[in-house]
Amino acid sequence: MKVLDFTKETDELANKLIKLGFHYQNTDRMESDGLYISSRLIITWANFTNGVTLQIIHTYDRYGDETNGYLKITDNCTNASVNMSLEEFMELERITNSHGTTFPRQETSNETVPNEN
Repeated sequence: MKVLDFTKETDELANKLIKLGFHYQNTDRMESDGLYISSRLIITWANFTNGVTLQIIHTYDRYGDETNGYLKITDNCTNASVNMSLEEFMELERITNSHGTTFPRQETSNETVPNEN
């Protein structure tokens, strides 16, 4: 099993996933059975506390050139999922699961409101 080392520099996508509370889970490679079916590399991140799984799916043709890349986000409670491009995902600021839990959690302000007495 591959391990993601958080002590090393990460790319923009990994930083976004970490900010949203996802943790690297695994990488699977699915080979094609026929000449015209592409192989896929699936990298899975999961947010265990909120029951959401995100898969980064890269599809390759038979010559090894990447032909398609997208993200699949699945709510583990309802099995509902959505596919989106990397660009769409990078624009997300938060994700809400089927229980209404939003992450990352909105930061609460510690500022005190002045008392007008």
